[in-house]
Amino acid sequence: MNFLERYLWKSVLTSILLTWFSLALLDRFFAFLGELGDVSPETQYGNLQAFYYILMGTPKLLYDYFPTATLIGSLLGLGNLAANSELTAMRAAGVSIRQIVMMTLKLGLVLVVLIFVLGEWVAPHTELAASSFKLRMQQKQLAVGNQGIWVKDGNRILNIAKLWSEQKMEGISIYEINPEAGRIDTITHADRAERDANGWMLYDLNRKHIQEDGVTQEVLPQVHEDNLVPEQVLSIAAVKPNQLAASELADFIRHQRDNDLNSSRFEQAFWQHFTTPLSTLVMLIIAAPFVFSFQRNAGAGQRIFIGILIGIVFFLFNRTLGSIGIVYGIPPLLSATLPLLMFLLGGLWMLKRIR
Repeated sequence: MNFLERYLWKSVLTSILLTWFSLALLDRFFAFLGELGDVSPETQYGNLQAFYYILMGTPKLLYDYFPTATLIGSLLGLGNLAANSELTAMRAAGVSIRQIVMMTLKLGLVLVVLIFVLGEWVAPHTELAASSFKLRMQQKQLAVGNQGIWVKDGNRILNIAKLWSEQKMEGISIYEINPEAGRIDTITHADRAERDANGWMLYDLNRKHIQEDGVTQEVLPQVHEDNLVPEQVLSIAAVKPNQLAASELADFIRHQRDNDLNSSRFEQAFWQHFTTPLSTLVMLIIAAPFVFSFQRNAGAGQRIFIGILIGIVFFLFNRTLGSIGIVYGIPPLLSATLPLLMFLLGGLWMLKRIR
């Protein structure tokens, strides 16, 4: 890496990081104000817990905001160089626009790797931990952790290893408590449970009855339960795409396909794990023609406005097309990558028009 490339990287990266954390700070401030509505003296969820919940959700927010921050930050970083005639000096020294863009794209490749790590190994886990923490502090009958989902329903405690959807779950353990005797009466384990019109069907069931004179056991191929899990718990605890890493989404999609179940929503989320980091490169390509077209004529406010406008259009188009794809059966790979490809082609077309 030569001196010129290091200088360009420093200018662009500094602007991207400042924009990134400014957007996140602004969002977290308003999110905290909104979260104060859930604070209640009747629970353990106070102001400090609300702040911790907001803090735990920050990695996912940083991941979602990074493409927009890259666009605005690169417009500001390159724009400052243009305003100070430094880009003009580079071009006079024999550095072409193509070389300048390639330098910024090298930086983009590094950022793609870092943001992929954030979205794959950090954000999903902190998002899940944040949801579990809030539920626990609000003293609700649900807790989500590494050992699955724990639900308290009267004198029963349920542990669900995998809640794939509101119709299917795996690894169910049911502990029935005798409050008068102060002990567990029955422990039931089922490999899986599927919902039908009349309730739940549990398969490969093993039930242990704990009595004062010993433990008896029965093994049943299937057992029907009318009310296995409270309805409101299902809507809260069902697997959400944004709480899964790409590897977990791949396992879930495979499971859905093996059981002839719809997985479009999760396939969409799977491909977005790759298109979101790659959109960083597209944003860098889009920023270049605006900077070189305006050069010294545009101020920082105009560049920020352009960046926010393009970022909003990209975000809305990406989100809208994803929802339309799920409703109308558009292949998830196409609906996830089409906005990226369209903006990429638009950026390359604008770059070709610059002289």
